Amino acid sequence: MESANSQLDTTIDADRRFYQDMLLTVGTSALIPMMLSREADRREDILFKQGRGQFHVSSSGHETLALFAPYIEKEDHLYCHYRDRALLLALGVPLYQAALGFFARAESSSGGRQLVNHFCYKPLNIISGATPCALQCLPATGAAWAFKMQEKKNISFCFVGDASTRQGEFFEAVAFAIQEQLPVIFVVEDNGYGISTPTENMSPVHLGLMPEKYLCQIDGRNVETMDSNIGRIIADVRSGKGPKVLWLSLDRLTPHTASDDHTKYRSQQELEEISLRDPVLVEKQRLINDQLLLEDDLSQLEKDIELYVKQSYARAEAAALPDPEDVTDDIISDFKETRNIQKRIPFSPYPQDTWTMAEAWNHALNEILKNNEKALVFGEDVADPKGGVFGLTKGLSSGYQGRVINSPLAEATIAGLASGLSISGYLPIFELQFADFIGPAFNQIVNQIATLRWRSKGQYKCPLILYAPCGSYIANGGPWHSQTNESWFAHAPGLKVFMPSTPDDAANILIDAASGEDPVLILLPKNLFFVRAPNNTKDCLPIYSERAKIKRSGEHITIVSWGNCVGFALEAARRLDQERISCEVIDLCAITPCDWQAVHESVRKTGRLIVVQEDNKTCSFGQSIMSEICSDFETWESLYSSPQLVSRPDIHIGFNPVLEQAVLPNVDDIIMAARLVTGTEDPHVQNR
Repeated sequence: MESANSQLDTTIDADRRFYQDMLLTVGTSALIPMMLSREADRREDILFKQGRGQFHVSSSGHETLALFAPYIEKEDHLYCHYRDRALLLALGVPLYQAALGFFARAESSSGGRQLVNHFCYKPLNIISGATPCALQCLPATGAAWAFKMQEKKNISFCFVGDASTRQGEFFEAVAFAIQEQLPVIFVVEDNGYGISTPTENMSPVHLGLMPEKYLCQIDGRNVETMDSNIGRIIADVRSGKGPKVLWLSLDRLTPHTASDDHTKYRSQQELEEISLRDPVLVEKQRLINDQLLLEDDLSQLEKDIELYVKQSYARAEAAALPDPEDVTDDIISDFKETRNIQKRIPFSPYPQDTWTMAEAWNHALNEILKNNEKALVFGEDVADPKGGVFGLTKGLSSGYQGRVINSPLAEATIAGLASGLSISGYLPIFELQFADFIGPAFNQIVNQIATLRWRSKGQYKCPLILYAPCGSYIANGGPWHSQTNESWFAHAPGLKVFMPSTPDDAANILIDAASGEDPVLILLPKNLFFVRAPNNTKDCLPIYSERAKIKRSGEHITIVSWGNCVGFALEAARRLDQERISCEVIDLCAITPCDWQAVHESVRKTGRLIVVQEDNKTCSFGQSIMSEICSDFETWESLYSSPQLVSRPDIHIGFNPVLEQAVLPNVDDIIMAARLVTGTEDPHVQNR
């Protein structure tokens, strides 16, 4: 019996042959993919109304995008809009693939994980789409940056709806593309609506916000107008003349989705007017009028396409459903004891017996840049003479010119470019200057970077490193130079999150991350940057950065911590020895994937748990640890008392050191919690 993949390949080959036969009827006209897409819309609408499809998004009115196909080269990258089916069909993506996506079948490009029309087709470098508006703009710009650095003549195409162009990330992408003169074309599909809201008085082009030098406005409804302009524009970008914003006037001939009713917000007159401009009908009539297509041939073509589309969707509907057991695949790389050491970045010993976290980080960065020519460092003030606000990148831009680069003050740009560069083969190691300012990058990190591998069913991976100084216990940090925020990102499947407490661990995590296949966020406690510690890596670095560290063995209490609080836990354990309370201290280091086994084994041994964290309490990772421990029957059975969380309460950190110290956990808080769980302190005394 043929495998599922071989059956799919056979079906795709048959589709291509049929498609080529149809092309013989109309030559090289874009009419075929336009008609195919329109008939697919009609078929999907029928199937949706019959309850045989879950959702339908129409491409009707956007079919002229097919005119781009002859000018797109094999190595170009495409970040598509959800109304771009005609373009994909013109490029050679089999209709059967689109049909599989409609039914969310196992063989679809996402394995049934994505909403319909979130296109992905790796053979043609069509990058898996995501739903948040304008999310594709910065990654597309990152891909263009890669092309420029590689001195390639390729282009990154970013297709986006007109309503999405009010997103800040669209403007950031255009700004960086112009700054660096990148080979990227932003194709704005302006159909005049953001669902039900008219965009005429809202879009950047109507507000005069687009620089004329880079703006090209075209009537996208007209095949001849499109065809006479697109080739020239693409040729200019491909020849190195910088980016373009190609603003296409289109009509959305149908409601926003099958769940929408556009008659509630569009007049009958408007609907009649746009139907007269229907690009498929207009192109059919043009070809007949120009005697390039006979009416009898068109009639037969329509019948053939209707049958072809019907059969394609019937085959897709009969295809296998996704296997529920596969839903956890393609999130992050498996944690394996037998990790391939040969792929690990080499590490030259640091020459001194002691070092600081800042020195360890700088040294590890240097090793990566030295051994991987595709590694890039990018962030605010990272280049010399500053070398980062904490000196983490000091001297590197001088040693690796063009590879350690100052970014604009735009965190979304930093994260979004990293995504596009990573897909293009680079290793971004990008700095977000403070964890407190990571908010603008949140969209890219959580919705784009962390989901790419899973939503493309492993076709695309996004190995990159984002790092940010974090935390408090420093004078005058205030509310926005004192946060750790690890719980925000521990909540994002597909992203690894680390917070080291020693120079050794900082170097090891960075080298390990640079050798892996996953997106990694490393939060570096700035209070520890210049604390000198023994250098235990002179011979070699450990291999498993995801394994928790038993910093101190003990019998009565397990104290779990990370980052700044590990030192407090160790000091508390030392002082508790005097009270004959023996504490085992675990430094998680890896927030996610968390080494749950180490925590369970320790708690089953000691019967008591204290979690110490710098982050605030509610919905924190510390609470997740307590939930994990209490949810496991065997570990729960071993507990002698309820776990305790030593944490900053749900209060911001004040600028005055008195206010800072009032809310941050300290050694005395840990000792109080230890007395509570061992019954040596009045249980009615509430720990903060």
